[in-house]
This record gives sequence, structure tokens and C-alpha cells, in this order.
Amino acid sequence: MFSGRADRHRVSQDRPASRRATTGVLGIVSHWFAAGLDADSQRQRKGRIGACLYLGGAVYGALIVWQTPDPPVSQTVVAIAVAVVALALMVLPWQRVPDSVLIWPVLPSAFFTTLGSGSSNMLGHYQAIYLLALGYAGLVLRPGQTAQVAGVSLALLAAVAGFGRQRDSLVEITGTILFAALIGELIAAAMSAQHRQRVKLEHLHAGVRPLLSAHSEPEAARLVSELALDLLGADGVVTLVADRFGPPSARDTSLSARGGAGLGSEVAAVRSGDHPPESGIGAVARDRRPLFVPDARNSPVSLPTTGNETGWASALFLPIEVVDQLAGVMVVFWTRPVDDLDPFDGQVMELLSLQAGPVLMRVRHVEELDRAATTDPLTGVSNRRAFEQAMANLEDDALLLLFDLDRFKGVNDTQGHSAGDRVLQAFASSLTASVRDSDLACRIGGDEFAVLTHGGDEVARAILDRLSAAWSYPEGVGFSVGSAERRPGESAEHLSARADEALYAMKHRRRERVEVD
Repeated sequence: MFSGRADRHRVSQDRPASRRATTGVLGIVSHWFAAGLDADSQRQRKGRIGACLYLGGAVYGALIVWQTPDPPVSQTVVAIAVAVVALALMVLPWQRVPDSVLIWPVLPSAFFTTLGSGSSNMLGHYQAIYLLALGYAGLVLRPGQTAQVAGVSLALLAAVAGFGRQRDSLVEITGTILFAALIGELIAAAMSAQHRQRVKLEHLHAGVRPLLSAHSEPEAARLVSELALDLLGADGVVTLVADRFGPPSARDTSLSARGGAGLGSEVAAVRSGDHPPESGIGAVARDRRPLFVPDARNSPVSLPTTGNETGWASALFLPIEVVDQLAGVMVVFWTRPVDDLDPFDGQVMELLSLQAGPVLMRVRHVEELDRAATTDPLTGVSNRRAFEQAMANLEDDALLLLFDLDRFKGVNDTQGHSAGDRVLQAFASSLTASVRDSDLACRIGGDEFAVLTHGGDEVARAILDRLSAAWSYPEGVGFSVGSAERRPGESAEHLSARADEALYAMKHRRRERVEVD
């Protein structure tokens, strides 16, 4: 029953020792070259690669010396020098040195190869080292620096030729140096592009973390804009959020600028209405595809009307989607012309939009739930819960106004609750129109309303004057009001009690006038 498993175990135990040794050596080598994504680990890996290249060059030099009868002393010195450099590179702590130091392993190879062997007229044997040295230069240096190393090698070659050495192979060696420099520059360009892409992905990953914890649409839109500004090196970003999430349509899509970054922060508060199909936002909302406009000044695609678009030289419009719903549009712009958008940048921005969509939908749902929890469903003003939350965080100059509708109970008793509901809705509408945007208007129960504001008696009189002008006394229903301004250190309970006393004092005076009449 267990014979098959036992046989497999025995085969594993009988694996040749040479294979196990090879696997162990490969594992050690793999671990030696392994490096993380941080800059220190990358420098360590590049230094070790350079050490291996130098070691290969030392072995190559030793073979030449071994095969050459009566080798010149200079040739032997070159081989020994390369071996010493290789051993030094093996043990150097590359993770502790700056990036600029990585150029120094390359320069000795150019010196030893060109000057040392050139003095013995044996430079042609070392052409392979040029490929290794300049290839390594492309691996560890920035684009353009490999050409500088090649220039040093050509200068040394010219010096050697000036002393009458290597003239017969001058063209071949020059070609080798130029070819090796070209290979090195190609490697440097590829490494530089890879580095930029890695850095952008790291920035995207780091920027998504705070985005996922955003608590409001303006905060989420601002974080998305700041991240896009950083990733693309743009001059401004504006993130517009759909007023209603749903299937995108160029005719009924209304968006509002909810956050921006850079120059876009200046227009982030602008509200945008419906966007025509010929506009960049309208086209993106309709087609659900990114739109890049390299020449924004002369493009038939119209830009958002923000008052700041005249300075836009290039622009990118990017849809923000959640499954089949349009959540918003991101507008990225540059004040300098951008001829083309890097494909990798486009992919990064699409990743950002994929992260932004669910976040915007989440905060929208949370805000809607919060509004539902703090809004009176009949009148649309804030409810008692919102009032109590505001009273728990009173400002020092808080002003409380309490309202009570007069003769409201008679409307309910004689005409029914539907008539009473209409009166309540009308009063809430008049009250909302009479206060400032920063004031809080609430229905705190039945026919009782409250306004929490600040500014003293002048503000209270201004609200009452506007309310008296707006209120038309439907069904003969009037209102009474009591106000109280917070005293230093006064509690919310005491402030509410004083406003309540003022309210009922006014109602009592009105009853007395009615009885006298």
C-alpha cells in the first residue's frame, strides 16, 4: 500500500551528490545576487555584478598570459590588477556607498586595458573587457555617463597611439569602444526606464493608502488629483465627480469639480453642469476612453470652462468608473506642450482611476447614509440628531433660535395631517431660505424648529426679518421664536433652556394679546 511512497522517498535519498551540490551552489549564487527594491539593495546587486565581470576579465587576462610565450611584464600586471579589483569589489559594502561611486569600478578597466596593455602593443587581446566594462557602466550609471567612460577610453587610446603603440589596430579598437558604448547606453536607457516605472508604481502604491481611507468626496478628489499630479509631472489636475452615479451619457452627465492639485486647486470649487459631446469631458463620459489632447490651444475639443483654461497647452481627460457606472472624470493639464503620453504613464493612470472609482462610490454612499441619518425626511432640513451633535460642539459665540408654530394643532385637527405636513414643509423651506449657508436649520420635533448660528443679536434680527418676509402664514399659522446667545463657558443644556424660556415667554405674550382682543 505504501510501497510507491517509499520508493519515491528512496529515490530522493539516492539523488546523486553532484546534483545536490550543484543545486546548493546555484542557491548560494542566487542568494548572493538577490536584492530588494530599495536603493541600498539595488546598489549592492550592481556592485556584485561588477565584481563578477571583473573576475571574468581577470580569468580572461590570465588565459592570455598563460598562452603567450614570454608575456610582457605590463600584460601580467594588467591581469593581476584586474584580479585585485575583482576581489576588492567582492567584499565592498556597496549598499553603504552613494550611487555616484558605482562609476569607479568602470574607470580602472578603461585605464588598465587601454594604457597597461597598450604599452606592450597587446591591446587587441582585451577588446572583450571593453564590452564588459561599458556594459556594466550602462547597468549602473545614468544615460549619457557610459559615453563619458567611453570618452576616457578613447582619450587613453589616443595617448597610447601617440607613443607609437596600437596604430595597426587603432580602427578596430576604436570601433570596439564605440560599439561597447552604444550597448552600454542602450542598457542604461532600459534600466532608467525600468527605474522610473518602479518609482511611479511605488508612488502609486503609497498614494493609494491614504486614498482608501478618505472620508469625504472633496478629500478623495483632492488625494486623487495630488497623486495624478505627482505621477505625471503635470501642472494641474481637477477631479470632477458625477452628481449621480449611473450609465454614462453625454447628454445627461452632470459633474462637479470636487478637488484639485497644483494649478487645478484654483478651479476645484467650480461647479460644472452638463457637458456637450464636443467637450473633452463630454467625449470621455460618452465613450469611456481616455482622451489625450497634445495641442489644447488649437484642438477642436473644448476645454472645461474654468477661467483658467487659457494657459493649458496639453490636457488628458480620464474617466473614473465603477463597473458600468461613471463616477467622474479626471482632467490633467500641462502649461507646456506635451507631444505624446508615455504608454506606461497611461497604464498607471488607468490603475489610479480603477482605485479612485470604488473610493468615490464608497464615500458617496457613506455621505448619503450620514445625510439620511441626520435629515428630517418630511421637510428636508436637519433632524434632532444633527441638532444634538451640533449642540455638543458649540462655538464660543453660538446663537440659538428656537421656533414653534402657532395654531398648528388646529390645522391638523380640522384639515388632517396632510395639510399639516404641507405647512411644515413650507415653513422649513422659508427657514432654509432665511439663514446663511454656514447656519444649521433643524426640525427638532413636531412643529418645533431650531437654527444654530453665530454673530449675536444683529444676525438673529436679520434671520427673523428675512423669515417674516418669506412666511405667508398659510392656514393662519404663525410662529413664535426665542433666542439666546451663549455665555462664556455656558453648557448646551443651559443655553437651550434660556432659548426655550424666551420662546414660551413670547407665546405667552401673544396669548394675552389674543385674550384681550
